[in-house]
Amino acid sequence: MYKVVLVDDKMFVRKGLQSLVDWKRCGFEVVGEASNGEDAHSVIEQLKPDLVVTDIRMPVLDGLELIKLVQQKDGNHPKFIIISGYSDFKYAQQAVRYGVHDFILKPIDQADMEETLTVLSKSLTEQKLFTEKNEELVKKRLFDHLIVGKIDEKEADSYLNVLSLENSKEFYYLIFEVNEFPEMINGITGEHMEEVKKKIAEIIRDSCDLKEKVFIHELEQGTYGLLIPSIFLQRFQMQISKFIYWINKQLSRNIKQKITFYVGLAVPKLYLVRSSYENAQDARQYKYTQDDKSIIFYEEIEKNNSITYTELEDTFYHVLIEQIEENLTIAIMETIDKIFHQFYMRKMAQSAVLTSINRCVHSILKIIKNMEGEVSRLKTFQTMLQLQNYNLTLTQLRKLFIEFVLESKEEIIKLRKQTANGEAHKIKQYVELHYQENISLKTIAAKFYMNPVYLGQLFKKTYGIYFKDYLLQVRINEAKKLLRQSELKIYEIAQNVGINNTDYFVTIFGKLEKITPSEYRNKLLETRKV
Repeated sequence: MYKVVLVDDKMFVRKGLQSLVDWKRCGFEVVGEASNGEDAHSVIEQLKPDLVVTDIRMPVLDGLELIKLVQQKDGNHPKFIIISGYSDFKYAQQAVRYGVHDFILKPIDQADMEETLTVLSKSLTEQKLFTEKNEELVKKRLFDHLIVGKIDEKEADSYLNVLSLENSKEFYYLIFEVNEFPEMINGITGEHMEEVKKKIAEIIRDSCDLKEKVFIHELEQGTYGLLIPSIFLQRFQMQISKFIYWINKQLSRNIKQKITFYVGLAVPKLYLVRSSYENAQDARQYKYTQDDKSIIFYEEIEKNNSITYTELEDTFYHVLIEQIEENLTIAIMETIDKIFHQFYMRKMAQSAVLTSINRCVHSILKIIKNMEGEVSRLKTFQTMLQLQNYNLTLTQLRKLFIEFVLESKEEIIKLRKQTANGEAHKIKQYVELHYQENISLKTIAAKFYMNPVYLGQLFKKTYGIYFKDYLLQVRINEAKKLLRQSELKIYEIAQNVGINNTDYFVTIFGKLEKITPSEYRNKLLETRKV
């Protein structure tokens, strides 16, 4: 609701105006009134209304003089609507010159007045949004420059009044992360992220009893920065820790997402905020060493903690990959537990943890690609590739990694089955095309880069016959065809089907067909004579 002050020397006019107009429906609330221009000036300075509805002819100070006096003051000015029983065009001309919104004659028509107010309310809203947007842009530019050290002391001090920070003796930079990933479990959209940001600003404003809007600076997706001047801490015994714990407590009651706060050291001047910002950024590296704590103070970790930026040992990668390929689910879970225990016990920096996870992820994806699988079919594929873009607690990261590993394991099992059938078919086709050559299980396995024992087992499992028996069967079937269709001698037929030893060929032929090659041919000749 926009605030209105009514000014008229006649009380019945002021009261009548209050009751005549549906102020609330038009977007306004009457917060004060005055019987002359002088009193009105004091009321306006005290209440700072958005609109003043004033008569022209009043004692002490008339309406136009009041408008002129208010307009001469620095700062934001209210809008004015003039009401008068005098239809003197000169008044209207002067009113326009002073930037008056409208000029309404008495007796006031309710419909006309409410239409004027509705239009004005819309205009005020648009102007407010435009002003806020410009203020946001100015503040964003200021904070962008502050955190990279582009503003000197003199320029920074010039912003203190603009930001209402002139009474602050110290400044802290606070970074907070919204721990969630949009594409995954109960994901949140950009709109929801804005709601979280808005709720945090609202809680800070209410907790600190602030009149000004709290500006939250977006650093990256899901990560925000906030300047905490000492004036915010007055209700918290000037202690930043009490302030942050209170804010976190209020947030936990209002939003479901887990927030992690990082607090830099205090600096005595606004232009030095870059130092506090860098402290807060350094504190982010300690995220996975703090057992999922919600608040990390740089002052504490600087004194009591050290972290390592070294990646995980290769042994863990090799063991996990082997267990995935062997489909050992229980062992996989145990290894992942060991990996995350290492992250915590070795006090690995956040960047080292994510690099270690990424290395493992790419190793698993490489296996799937080598098996000619489509990695994009994995539900967790895109999220794991963009892991650096998400803010996750160690618990959330572990949950996501387990989901990826188990999903990948199932994909590898499926691909192995498909590959096995495909490989067996390739071997079968190769035999049918090259049976006349000197081939064996060993030579084919070498050609297809496979273990001969595994190849033999795969072939038997797929076709229900041993490779050696199938090769002999193909050769004998081709020999029978040559016996039927050619006049080749027996030894020539044996060579044509890949058997160089004629006696061995005759023996095998007889074993499979229960008849010798010569008897098979003679039998065909006898049939033709008949």
